[in-house]
Amino acid sequence: LSKEGEGVLMLESKVTSQLDQSLGGKQAWINDAMQARRSEWTESKKLTVFCGTWNVNAKKPTENLASWLMPKDGNIQLPDVYCLGFQEVVDLNAQSLLVDHTVSKDWQQHIQDTPLIKSKLGSDYVLVKSVHLVGLLMLIYVRKSISSQVKVVEAEVCGVGILGYGGNKGAVAVRLNIYDTTICFVNSHLAAHKNNVQGRNSDFNNICKRLRFKLPGREEKIGDHNYTFWVGDLNYRLTCTDLSEVYREIGEGNIGKLLRSDQLLIERKNLRTFPEWKEGDILFLPTYKYQTGTDRYDRREDKKKRFPAWCDRIQWKIDEKVKGTAVKQVYYKRAEQKSSDHKPVMAWFNVTAQNVIKSAKAQVLESITRQFDAWENNQIPQVSLDRNELMFNDVKFARPQTQIVVVENIGKSVARYRFASGAGNGSQQAKEWLSVEPYSGYIPPGHKVRLKVTVHVTTKTAGPLNQGLDSLQTMLIFRLKCGREDELGKDYYITINGTYHRSAFGCSLEYLVRTPMPVRSVGPGTKVQPESVLTLPKEIWRLADYIYRQGIGEEDLFLTSGDQKQVEDIRECLDTGRGFGKFGVHSMAEALIEFLVSLSQPIFPMGLIDEMRSDANITDFCKQALLRLTPIHYNAFIYILSFLREVLKHSRSNKL
Repeated sequence: LSKEGEGVLMLESKVTSQLDQSLGGKQAWINDAMQARRSEWTESKKLTVFCGTWNVNAKKPTENLASWLMPKDGNIQLPDVYCLGFQEVVDLNAQSLLVDHTVSKDWQQHIQDTPLIKSKLGSDYVLVKSVHLVGLLMLIYVRKSISSQVKVVEAEVCGVGILGYGGNKGAVAVRLNIYDTTICFVNSHLAAHKNNVQGRNSDFNNICKRLRFKLPGREEKIGDHNYTFWVGDLNYRLTCTDLSEVYREIGEGNIGKLLRSDQLLIERKNLRTFPEWKEGDILFLPTYKYQTGTDRYDRREDKKKRFPAWCDRIQWKIDEKVKGTAVKQVYYKRAEQKSSDHKPVMAWFNVTAQNVIKSAKAQVLESITRQFDAWENNQIPQVSLDRNELMFNDVKFARPQTQIVVVENIGKSVARYRFASGAGNGSQQAKEWLSVEPYSGYIPPGHKVRLKVTVHVTTKTAGPLNQGLDSLQTMLIFRLKCGREDELGKDYYITINGTYHRSAFGCSLEYLVRTPMPVRSVGPGTKVQPESVLTLPKEIWRLADYIYRQGIGEEDLFLTSGDQKQVEDIRECLDTGRGFGKFGVHSMAEALIEFLVSLSQPIFPMGLIDEMRSDANITDFCKQALLRLTPIHYNAFIYILSFLREVLKHSRSNKL
């Protein structure tokens, strides 16, 4: 494989057309109409995609990879795209979380130096993107003959490991356009241990929720692409309890019988993980756990007994709403490398991409624009709103509430609208806890639009609400436009009122130590006497004390996700002063993490960390940084550190 620039972006020359410019709501309507007639201005292109995944067990790259990357099959040519996902390219220890490794370049070089690959591929491929996170590494190669069609290449990472954010577990992802089709590749390493199915499901959901590609003017999620391929050590195991029976079924080749106990197949069928994703038929033996350097499952008496499992998987999904998307899996198999305790897995896909015919696109665009202009110029727009007052009762921190306002175009012309900030003259600042979707747009005659009005109090907005400096009261202005873009029409007013239940979540440490009573009970203008100031927020003490007394030795503490309903109940207990009931210790641990994350300023301010130089003595830096902490932040930092030290004293039982 050629080394023509890691992360090279193949950007086509900028095309100045109406459709490709962001013109607000009118453009959104035209885009929808264009998509409905997409077949008139696009042509299909065939692509072949190779996806591979391998947990290398922190072994250095030494083994010949030709049998994995170039499987012998007379009917298969070399693919247009290679997606190679690796896991555990380094040991997953504490040091690895802090060090920026160069191991990705070692694997790139090894792939390029593999004799058969080098002779067969030569300079026919270019590395489009390389991305890694601790032990995760993903390499995306494309054939040079189509590299000019590759554009908008972006990469992101998402850690879901230690404390919910560590990079020892998580995902790396790359999105790109080939021709005019969007493709996303994800490589992940999910939570380990046979009984931690909930943890793996939670990791999947957190990755989908938190991983965002930042593009000019917008963000994209994993599922926002025409095609998405997900590879990795997903770590799902077998539910079997008889190890000897598993080995017997493997020896007899009874793959189908074993797959009935496969956790991933069970969880996906019940829509608890990877819903709507597809996977090819598994016709190969379990890929884990092998004795390193052999083709034998690890059955040594002096080693921990681990059940064989199909940990290493490849899945895909397509956006069926987009016309012309189609994918076919040609094969799904494993390779027989021996250097790791996992076997590599690979899959080959035939994919239909869409290429834009620019002249045809321009003709369709002109036709749609003329139709829209005829509607728009017919007469002055008229609309009706089904309600103009919204009341949001019992709003709580991090629990969004949404209400619907239906707007109907009762006139004969297109109604162009947008929301203006604040009161009648638009001078009042918009409230960040309030959002409206869609914020602007067009409503054709006789059509309706459902406006989603959402109140969502987050860390960013909770402080003033908790301290009584803000309230859930404002005015939305639904503003029609007439004729020209800058010509204003009639305004419609929507009154917003709500009741907010104050919460310790989203507050500052300074506020909490000066509030000895439950935050929910603090009235507007309440003044706290100096002798009432606490040395530590009571919420931190209550959470840590419960974990210490009820389950400090709980296995996978801080690694296994809690029950979200219990986390919400715990938050309610903290805010009201109510005593804790019987809560799971994992839920309590997750509540502690969420509380620390929600603080308006971290216990250890990020500004101090930013001052650390790469060549600084870390011991000296820490000593100086601690001296610069305020007494309130210092007390909280020392308390949390002492608590975590106690947690680690029980590592034999909690496995930390």
